[in-house]
Amino acid sequence: MKRIILCVLVILVMMTGLAALLESAAATGPAPLAEMTVTSAAIIDGALGLPYGAKGEQFVEEFIPSLSPPLTVCDIPEGAIALAITMIDPDGGDWIHWLAANIPVEDATCEIPGNASIDWPENIIQGVNDFGTLGYGGPTPPSGVHRYVFTVYALSEALDLKTGFTLSEMQALLTEKVLAEAVVTGTYSR
Repeated sequence: MKRIILCVLVILVMMTGLAALLESAAATGPAPLAEMTVTSAAIIDGALGLPYGAKGEQFVEEFIPSLSPPLTVCDIPEGAIALAITMIDPDGGDWIHWLAANIPVEDATCEIPGNASIDWPENIIQGVNDFGTLGYGGPTPPSGVHRYVFTVYALSEALDLKTGFTLSEMQALLTEKVLAEAVVTGTYSR
């Protein structure tokens, strides 16, 4: 009889421990997915490299830097089929330097090469920047140091945009299509 009582007690203790373990696991849920990130080999110690702005050697319309920097986007969430990019200078009155959309996603990592604004015109749709040109218009700060914020959006579907779109047109279509976003900032000075 003592053995039966002892066995019942052991079973009760084990069941209580198992129930507590299962409850704890259910409360915490599955492990969170890694957060999407964007980096650039062109941003070193927080500064955007000289070739990507006014001190570079590649221009359109004689004075607008046109060499876009390489970007690496990692941990793109499952279900993303395209990326969109904005590059804005908050120190220059939110000057728009680059708008790009519908960059194809094939994996959890996307390498956007340097000069993609010019070399990838058939693969992406680009908007008009505040210089009034299509694609990338690099930093040309009038004075001091400016920050340039690259924001990359992972999208559940392509945006219905035409070449030459504006930031407001892009923002209107981003609603409910953004699965994740990531930001990298680089500075540039005259």
